Amino acid sequence: MKIAVPTQGDRGLRDKVADTFSRAPYFTIVTVENGIITGKKVIQNKASGVKQGAGPLASRTLKENGVDVLLSVEIGPGATSILEAFGIRIGGASQDERVREAVERFLVQL
Repeated sequence: MKIAVPTQGDRGLRDKVADTFSRAPYFTIVTVENGIITGKKVIQNKASGVKQGAGPLASRTLKENGVDVLLSVEIGPGATSILEAFGIRIGGASQDERVREAVERFLVQL
């Protein structure tokens, strides 16, 4: 399973969760196998600087990277619809929470 978290920086599991989805500077994508974090990669969010259409562009980026789950603080209704259409499950995260904490909390809830 691949879990994406919008982040403020590019420090991976140690980074803090960004306060928004589509305009976050980065996404940390965490690979989980059998409930254990086995890998991570950080990608720039191409949508962070666009004036319009950030939600669809950010959603497509996650789809292209094989993401199964998005953990985020806030997601707009348009992006939510697109993520659902792509089959990407949406879960919550707390602002300023570390990526590792958000992912581990999500995994406990499964």
